[in-house]
Amino acid sequence: MHYSSRIRFCKAAVILMLAAGFMGGAASAEEDSRVSPQGGSYFKYDGGKFSHYIELRSDGSYRRIARGHRYAEERDHGMWQQSESQQLLLWSDLRFHNINAGALIISMGNREREKMLPQLRKRIQLFLKEHRAPEFLAEDVERIKAMDLIGEPAANAGEITVLGSKRVHRSDLEKLSAAIHTFLSSNRKNLFALTPLEYKASTIFVDDEHAERTRSMIGDELGRVAHSVSMLSKYGYRKIEAAQFHNETKEVQSVLFSPEGNKRQAQLSRE
Repeated sequence: MHYSSRIRFCKAAVILMLAAGFMGGAASAEEDSRVSPQGGSYFKYDGGKFSHYIELRSDGSYRRIARGHRYAEERDHGMWQQSESQQLLLWSDLRFHNINAGALIISMGNREREKMLPQLRKRIQLFLKEHRAPEFLAEDVERIKAMDLIGEPAANAGEITVLGSKRVHRSDLEKLSAAIHTFLSSNRKNLFALTPLEYKASTIFVDDEHAERTRSMIGDELGRVAHSVSMLSKYGYRKIEAAQFHNETKEVQSVLFSPEGNKRQAQLSRE
C-alpha cells in the first residue's frame, strides 16, 4: 500500500473508532438516565450541611428525605414517572414548587402559602409604583410583606428571598409579579421536574430550575474555569445503591408541617 494511502486509511480508522466511542458513550449515557419502573431506585445529592434523597418505588410512588447531622425526615411524597426526554417527573401530594425570577425566590414548601400570593403580588406592584429606581437594595425587597395588606402576623414570614445579590433589578421584581400570576393559574404547581445531565461519565439529575446554570458550570469546569464553590454536587442527584440509602436514612421521621420542619424547609430552599 502506498504511504499516503496508508495515512488516509489510518486517519479513517481513527475517525471510525472515535465515532463508535462517541455513539457508544451517548447510548450508555441515555441508558444511564433511564430509571427502571421495576424495583426501587435511589438517588442522593450532598448539599454539605444537608443531604437529600429520593426513593422511587415500583408502584409509581416516591418519597423525598432530608438528612442533617441529627435528623432524617421525610419531607415529601407523591407519584413519579419518566418522560420521553428522560426527565423525572415528581407529582407531589404535599408541596408546591418554588416561584423564581432572577435572583428572587418565593419558597412554597408549605401549600398554605398560596393563600397569601394574591396579596403579595399587589404589594409588589405597589412597591414598584412607589419606587421608580432601576435597582433596589436586597433588604428593601425582602421587607415586602403580604401582611401589610391583609394584616395577619402569620403571613409575615419573609415571603421573598434574594439569593446571592445585594441589589435587585427592577425587571426581576416585575418578572416575579408575573411569575406569581402564572403560578396561581397553573394546574402543575405540584410538579417537580429533574433533568438528566452528563457529568464525569455518569448521569446526574438536576432540578429543572437549576439545569441551565449547572450545565454552564459543567462546561466551565471542562474549560478549566474555576469556581470558588462548586455547586454541581449540590444540585445533582446521583444514583446510589439500596443499602446506602437505607443505611443513611435510618429512623426517618415525618415532620412535614411542624414549625421546626417548616423552618428547615425554608433553609433548604435557600441553600
